[in-house]
Amino acid sequence: MLKIIRLATLAVVLIAGHACAGKTIAALGQQFAGKKIAVASISANNWGNTLQGWNSSDTTDLMTSRLNQMLDYTETLLAKDWTVVAAKDFVGKPEFYQLAGEQREVGLPRIGDRDMPLFSKNRKQLIKAQVDKDVAIKLCAATGADLVVLVYSEWTVATGKFVPTSKALTKNVVGIFDAKGKQVYSGRKDTVGRKTLGGLGKVVVNKDTIDQWVAAYKMGIDDLYGASAQ
Repeated sequence: MLKIIRLATLAVVLIAGHACAGKTIAALGQQFAGKKIAVASISANNWGNTLQGWNSSDTTDLMTSRLNQMLDYTETLLAKDWTVVAAKDFVGKPEFYQLAGEQREVGLPRIGDRDMPLFSKNRKQLIKAQVDKDVAIKLCAATGADLVVLVYSEWTVATGKFVPTSKALTKNVVGIFDAKGKQVYSGRKDTVGRKTLGGLGKVVVNKDTIDQWVAAYKMGIDDLYGASAQ
């Protein structure tokens, strides 16, 4: 009997610990009504170097412009239920950049002459959109927000099994932390673009194709936010 009670207690704890993963971001906004939120980091990565052309100079410029679009889209989405502290209002602050973690070769937004940095200490944290507790606390202080959002979008291709055509695939991960450093939301949504870009997984990122990954990201963040249900 004692063993059963312990197992039941453990189950309750596990369910409670993962409750934030089942909520939509919109529902979280209602829970934190009136609070300020800021997108502290948003990045895109070429998963397994599956995308050709990722590191070319033209694509680098394209990537920056599209990450800016993704940042703007995410801030606009959050503004439905939150008071958003725009990235342009804190990106230039020294205390914001002092918190930067391990920097990697990923796509980042650029505001003015400054790229938005990464704050995760390693790849394991990066792909889970996580930071250490003390970093989350300091990010809230540096941005002037009650909560901060971290977004990681991994870009690759989805190729059909029977008809080997390839489309854009994004694996979108969002983490939200409060001013006490607690992670109050964790979510992931993998989304596939609608347009065929090539075959057998051989796809190039360029001015003609990049918007398919941006569109797939928007579908993913919409789903995590709960926008499709509104």
